[in-house]
Amino acid sequence: MIYLPDVINVVYCSSNFFSEVCAVSMTSLFENNKHLKEINVYIIDDGICKENKDRIQQISERYERNVYFLTMPDPSIFFSDNRFTIKTLGHTYARMILGDVIPENVERIISLDSDTIVLNKIDELWSTEMGEHPIAGVDDCMGKVALVKTQHLKENSIHCNAGMYLIDLSVWRKENWTKQFYRYIKRIFDKGIALGGYEEEVITKVVGERMMILPPKFNLMTLEQVFTYEELLRFREPLNYYTREQIEEARREPVITHTTNFFYVRKRVYEEGSDHPMRVQYEKYRALTPWKNDPPMMANSTLKQRLQKNIWHMMPKAMAITIGNFVRNEIRPRLEKKRDDE
Repeated sequence: MIYLPDVINVVYCSSNFFSEVCAVSMTSLFENNKHLKEINVYIIDDGICKENKDRIQQISERYERNVYFLTMPDPSIFFSDNRFTIKTLGHTYARMILGDVIPENVERIISLDSDTIVLNKIDELWSTEMGEHPIAGVDDCMGKVALVKTQHLKENSIHCNAGMYLIDLSVWRKENWTKQFYRYIKRIFDKGIALGGYEEEVITKVVGERMMILPPKFNLMTLEQVFTYEELLRFREPLNYYTREQIEEARREPVITHTTNFFYVRKRVYEEGSDHPMRVQYEKYRALTPWKNDPPMMANSTLKQRLQKNIWHMMPKAMAITIGNFVRNEIRPRLEKKRDDE
């Protein structure tokens, strides 16, 4: 595979609702990587309005970077199967077809969630030697019980969070991973089963041991910032997880942080009055975007969901972790609902 160390490709999947969040992430990427010769950003467009596209374009022009909008294909047409819809595959399903939608001349790319913030240079991540691994990611501390009960994997399986992937598109295309993902989903749908974790579930199960594990500093998640290392182990009960030293290094000097929703954080990072650990950083980069004078975004949460968040904080933290562990391992696997991004 041929790629240049100072020419970096990044892809986001974004809806119109998350266009501000995506713009903030993109701004943080540009701000902290001004030394790079070229940054090409591809945005898989899930209905972004013209006004917000123009705003994103303004950001790219200010930093003299390239932004390309790629219309997200209708999954039922792309896969020639009317069971393949946004509802059944999720709004970020395009991660499973990147080898087909990203231009052929792009052989390596970093896939980022819109709710990521880039806090440092990404040269080390970009230059990672991948060998024959098609995808590299960060272990998301799924936990041995959840892996077995909700993902139907072995308790020591690799499970990387989809918020950040480093992808070798040359290997992807050569081995036709899009087709392999399709076959897996079709088997699931033929059995009348829904995808529990959308593209993260599919990529995890199909890529399996071919997934390369990266240090946690490349995708530091909310739970790793809110909980201590001991609390994290008690809550998730993972096997083969990162060492305390690796997690502490990631907390001290994160390269990319993923501001995932989490039961022990009352408000999402983009909401006014958010208690998320990265709220200050989010506001810092938002102030550099055309959204800086807009009212804060509001999460689509229900009154019930907001009350539940408050209840978690009314109890001692140790109790919340114990009960949260029980809910995650015993209650949620019995509910016939798609899991959220917790």
